Amino acid sequence: MTLAQRIPFDGRREFHDTVLQALRLCHRSMLLLDPTLQHWPLENAETASALRAAVSAGATLRVLIAGTDWAERHAPRLARLRREHAARVEFRRLPALVRISDSFLVVDAAHTVRLAHPDSTRGVCTLHDPSQANAPVDRFETAWQESEPCLPATTLGL
Repeated sequence: MTLAQRIPFDGRREFHDTVLQALRLCHRSMLLLDPTLQHWPLENAETASALRAAVSAGATLRVLIAGTDWAERHAPRLARLRREHAARVEFRRLPALVRISDSFLVVDAAHTVRLAHPDSTRGVCTLHDPSQANAPVDRFETAWQESEPCLPATTLGL
């Protein structure tokens, strides 16, 4: 059994490192909740590679966002992942009336990267600690039920 770790981070590089560390532990699922995704290192080559490796090995990625502008305009690696693994990558948008102030990633319901505020790169990462993932997973699942699919893997045109 691996001992739980609590890793505080403050700054872009430390944030990216902890996200990468959590993603590399993924075997089954990734839950990501953020208003826009713009501060998450999803377009970073290492992070994109770790996401692709997890999804290619059978893990699922579910993303819950309030707005899709950043993902539509500035996330080609994420769009390619959605297209190539449409069955395991799903994006949903929260209804306009639902406000979120959380920003977190939960991997396999045991590893959590949580930002202090969605617009910051300060927060805490907990690894190998399912008890710290319970509240974010519950929050995510409740919000998921209220959300609608968005950012389809392919676009249809006439």
